[in-house]
Amino acid sequence: MLVKEDYTFVLEKDMNALVAACLEDPEAQVLACPDWNNADLLDHVIMVWGFACAQVKATNPEKPARAEIIEGQDDLDLEVLANTVLGNLYEALALCDPTQPAWNWSPDLTCGFWIRRMTHETAIHRWDAENAIGKQAEIHSDISLDTLAEVIEMAMQFHIGGPVAEFPKGTLHVHCTDADGEWLLTSSGSDLVVTREHAKADVAARGTASDLALWLWRRGDAGVEFFGDQSLLNAWTSLVP
Repeated sequence: MLVKEDYTFVLEKDMNALVAACLEDPEAQVLACPDWNNADLLDHVIMVWGFACAQVKATNPEKPARAEIIEGQDDLDLEVLANTVLGNLYEALALCDPTQPAWNWSPDLTCGFWIRRMTHETAIHRWDAENAIGKQAEIHSDISLDTLAEVIEMAMQFHIGGPVAEFPKGTLHVHCTDADGEWLLTSSGSDLVVTREHAKADVAARGTASDLALWLWRRGDAGVEFFGDQSLLNAWTSLVP
């Protein structure tokens, strides 16, 4: 994992780039969510940012807090609302102690979860918005290896609806080509074991950290080299919410 300042540095850039891309062409269709255009994506991100901000401010690990209602929210245009919620979340994350308690759906019930989660959530959706307007994008190299680590070590096991209860009956090796990152994923029914090692597996995926993270988040497989049965590879990606 990175330190707080590493996350917030990239988060601020990606927040502003995401909003700018969505407003540049609100009607552009989002590849990963065929029923959404960029305006719908921005609505979703506003909701996510508001919810995350509430958890950080509540400092209550026992139950989720409701998102704050922005004064005059219903009368604000999308740009003003997005920038207001963006600013509120960024300020909350920048000021918080990463070790202070905060509700979430993982074993790490701290604000550190939200700093990391919002950085990567925003990075993926920034990619969505820029991809929708025809801009070639990737996950910033400053965080791409950690984006990949988070999806493997967190998102594939813990969802907002509860922990994943069943895993594929075959092993997966993920090999990053532009940074020091390799993972072996094995399971025994309801338990997933993730180790950082180079090892033979039933299926494997090889590529840059950005390309591998985008593949696991089901944003396409450009630049990724695969080995083994495609159905097993699909089973592993299906774990990602």
